[in-house]
Amino acid sequence: MRCSVAERKIISQMAEKCGMSLSEYCRRQAMYGKVTAIPKLSSSEIEYFHVLKASSVNFNRIANLIRQKDPMLVGEIRELVTKLTQMQKRIV
Repeated sequence: MRCSVAERKIISQMAEKCGMSLSEYCRRQAMYGKVTAIPKLSSSEIEYFHVLKASSVNFNRIANLIRQKDPMLVGEIRELVTKLTQMQKRIV
């Protein structure tokens, strides 16, 4: 792809805001027509999400243990695990 120096600078800045390389940013723009910027997480936020991921695994184990005894509780635990998984995917 050819562009002027000024255009490259603007595109590079936009890619940086999205936390992507210039190539990845251009590829996603070409394929999907838009790129959503996700703010960078601090190291403490990343650690927090790693703890949440571990908690998600533990909740799954608990759900497996009580599946036969209280189906409503299993549903609530699955909902929580789904939310935790969605939060965890944010850092991947």
